[in-house]
Amino acid sequence: MNFTISRLGHVGIHVSDVERSIEFYRKVVGLKVTGNWRPPESFRPICFMRVSEKHHDLVLFELPKQVDRAGLDTSDSADRHDIGVQHIAFEFDSREDWLHAVDHVRACGVKIVSGPLVHGVESVNEQSFAGGSGSHAFYFLDPDGNRIEFYCWMMQVTRPSVAAPTPDM
Repeated sequence: MNFTISRLGHVGIHVSDVERSIEFYRKVVGLKVTGNWRPPESFRPICFMRVSEKHHDLVLFELPKQVDRAGLDTSDSADRHDIGVQHIAFEFDSREDWLHAVDHVRACGVKIVSGPLVHGVESVNEQSFAGGSGSHAFYFLDPDGNRIEFYCWMMQVTRPSVAAPTPDM
């Protein structure tokens, strides 16, 4: 392959109410709105949100009104059995900022559904496994049950290790 991808660019998710999701992602996650469109400018409500200067990191697409929402599974996306987003992860550069985020999410009245925990062999939690990244993480849900991960300390893969026994190099 003669190219290298630098990082995940953005995630798009379907939501049941784009205004409710904008409020959540602003207040709890701290994202900023880049663009927010409604019909007739767009075929359905769409919002682009960002972490910093890049145009967007998350795109919210409101489900079309004709979709039967009665059967929509709004439980934790990690437990869904249908194709779709399993979780959206946001990285913190420092553990101190990550610890402040734990307090912030709780102060917003949002339940932490998993963690705080360590992904990797040094952990003793039920979600750990030998190939874990060593990151410290916790998970919570947005209003539609999409699982959000806040994490720090992701390991670097520079050679084979217990966590990455046969990595592409």
